[in-house]
Amino acid sequence: MELRKFARPAATLLAALAITACGNREVGTDPGSAALEVIVNTPISRAGAVAVQGPAALATVVSATDTLRGLVPGQYVAHANYVTAADSLVSPVLFGVVTGSPVMVEVAQMNSVTATYTIRGGSGRMWVGKWGSVNLAEGYASAQLASGGTISTVDTVGTAAAALTISGAAFDSAGNMWVTDYINQQILKFTPAQLVSGESTPTVAILTAKEPWGIAFDAQGNLWVGYYNGNNVLEYAASDVQSWSGALADPAPMLTIDSPNGPLGLAFDHNGSLWIAGFDVPVTYKVSSSAIAGGSGTIDPTDSLVSPFLDHGSGLAFDRSGNLWEGTEAGYIVGYTSAQLGASSHGDPTFAQQAGLSYSFDEVAFDNSGNLWAATESPDVAMFSPAQLASGDLSVPARTLTAGSGERTFGLAFNTHDGALPISPEFGFTGGMSVPHRAAPPQVHIGDGSRPGMLRRR
Repeated sequence: MELRKFARPAATLLAALAITACGNREVGTDPGSAALEVIVNTPISRAGAVAVQGPAALATVVSATDTLRGLVPGQYVAHANYVTAADSLVSPVLFGVVTGSPVMVEVAQMNSVTATYTIRGGSGRMWVGKWGSVNLAEGYASAQLASGGTISTVDTVGTAAAALTISGAAFDSAGNMWVTDYINQQILKFTPAQLVSGESTPTVAILTAKEPWGIAFDAQGNLWVGYYNGNNVLEYAASDVQSWSGALADPAPMLTIDSPNGPLGLAFDHNGSLWIAGFDVPVTYKVSSSAIAGGSGTIDPTDSLVSPFLDHGSGLAFDRSGNLWEGTEAGYIVGYTSAQLGASSHGDPTFAQQAGLSYSFDEVAFDNSGNLWAATESPDVAMFSPAQLASGDLSVPARTLTAGSGERTFGLAFNTHDGALPISPEFGFTGGMSVPHRAAPPQVHIGDGSRPGMLRRR
């Protein structure tokens, strides 16, 4: 069976130019009596979201410079909301500061407020965690992802002489990047400002003795980390995570999941259930959202996918249709349809294909156009198009990005993901779009040749 391709027009890449487009809108209940000019300065066209509230229950949102007319005189308050700009590959996030608010709007006077937006540090990038001693992680902009080839990164973080083994990456709702350092057994946090500056010292450094790998945030902002050596996945409460600072040693978890599969990659689905890839045995576990919500202490997985194609499972990602994709260190990209995942018996994967190149896949993630990007344990990050995922032909990646530093790629995350995907590292669970998917008769796409699996590095 082939996973169906979804159609989505590619958005035009937006130029980073300030705008001052003007308009006049009758939004009030007292035509002609008072007006308010909302000036929106932003580096990306119409990438503003200024919420204006005032008398007579007025509430409106302005995306570009505009004049609101017909207002009831009185006090008005403006607030600059966060904005995720449109982009065909990875969307930057903008935050704004308002001056002149609150403002008293009076009859026969033109009053104004001004919102100035800035692109949040590190957003609009695909971040790649590295194994090496040059950079901890590197960020690549949309234009670089579109061109491919050997590329010098736009942003770097954590430059250090010591060997680093960044295996997992995720973003919280404030745009902080969290990474797992497998061999050095630590979890690190970098702020948006640090992602721009190339800061080497994390604001949080958690020392463990359990070889952390997979990392993810749920809809409530709780942090989840998979520990290979501990054979478990730990949940840390959002309130605790927000309070962490400096160096810590094994903070107390809110919940423990027993995961005896050598857990690596983590991903949440549309329903808030957690999926856990397994390296030691060809099993991917599911922990239902209801089990998580009602759990305490230590709980067990509620379901599993079992297949030889899942041997040395590593990275997990859901596409817009709710299909689950897994990259394995044995070199396979494996896919299960949303219909399979919802069935009582899941069967074999509907897609199991080895790439033509000798890649070992680790973290995987989808961009805004439905391309699947995969870290490969080489300097390459491979991109496979929706057409390739539908046809089963992964012999040659549609595009390859090669890190100019030459270091090996393991962790991978978009800052930010497409909001239609189940879990966005930027904003958590979005209740994203679920495209109906019709299952086809079972057919497994199997690549030519085979390679023995790789032993977990210690």
